[in-house]
Amino acid sequence: MRQQNVKMNQLAQTVTDFIEPVIPYLVIGSKKAAEEAGKRVGPEVWELEKKLWEKLCSRVRPELKEAARDLIIAPSDPELKQVMVREILKSFEKDPDFAKEISASMEDELIRKLTAEQRMTAFQQSPADKTGVLEEFNKLLDEFVAKYSIVQKSERLEAGPCKEEIMEKEALMQKTLDFASRIQYGDARSLALSLLVPHLEGPGKQELIKKALSSASNIHDEAERAVVLSSLVPHLSGPGKEELIEDILDFAPYIQYGDTKFQIFSSLVPHLDVSGNYVSGNERLVEKALEMASGIQSEYLRVQALSLLIPYLKGQRKEETIEQALELASNIKDKNMRSLALSFVDPYLDGAGKEEGVEGNLVQDLSFNEQPKSKMN
Repeated sequence: MRQQNVKMNQLAQTVTDFIEPVIPYLVIGSKKAAEEAGKRVGPEVWELEKKLWEKLCSRVRPELKEAARDLIIAPSDPELKQVMVREILKSFEKDPDFAKEISASMEDELIRKLTAEQRMTAFQQSPADKTGVLEEFNKLLDEFVAKYSIVQKSERLEAGPCKEEIMEKEALMQKTLDFASRIQYGDARSLALSLLVPHLEGPGKQELIKKALSSASNIHDEAERAVVLSSLVPHLSGPGKEELIEDILDFAPYIQYGDTKFQIFSSLVPHLDVSGNYVSGNERLVEKALEMASGIQSEYLRVQALSLLIPYLKGQRKEETIEQALELASNIKDKNMRSLALSFVDPYLDGAGKEEGVEGNLVQDLSFNEQPKSKMN
């Protein structure tokens, strides 16, 4: 009996390890999420992971989906991963035949090969190897930058770079990005990608940036992930720009900490529309940006985020957002923070709105100052 329990626990752990890289896409469940997952892990692997997830969710266990959502929000928390393992294990314990069915699914040759590779990668990249991994990356980056300089120098000459030089540079760039994307340590991968991103260029630049974005979304630590996402933003231009912005905005609900969310948001907003106009083709992105701003928990940062977005709005949507930002700012309890928050909204208020905002601020300050001392101490 004990041996059977151990086997079930191992199975639950293996299943979790197998689907963990695509859990965000499984939970979102949209057509676009499926397309992105297929690009990331390959269509064949994605189909296997999707079928496995559908089998797991065929049992009425809302706790399983809740555990998956928690794992998206805080993927670096090992306890949350174990919660996921335990929820899968409960399904097996409740229905041993179901456990046998899943076990048979995991015997698929491709799944066995992938899980073996995952274990090997984890073994090869132990913490002691982190320095070696970064040194190897730096060698690749130096080699690429050297080739990049040669090609740039050739471009300044009348003859220009030869086709072989350009192909070699692009191959090195792809090789360096592939290496950085496979680094298992989040902090090391964050550093590697942020160093490489400014050098990404050429006809396939947007595709390379998209690959870097995909790799960044798997970094568990939010601060490290924000470093990469923020380093990507200045390079959003040309064909495919809107799609990349939308990818970043779609990932926003799974960023837990407000300061991280605001950091990414503030660097992203100026790229919504270079002309600063709220045009019909940009409407979807602006609405998604509004959703991202509304998800920032800190009222002060939320006011600042909404204020950054106001110039991109028009008509009733703009008026509603100004009113929302003004109300939020006016209700901040700390006097100094409230004054700063109101200063973000102030440039967008008309005469009556300005008077209302200032008057409300004064009323709150007087109300606070007139409280009996016994209540304030």
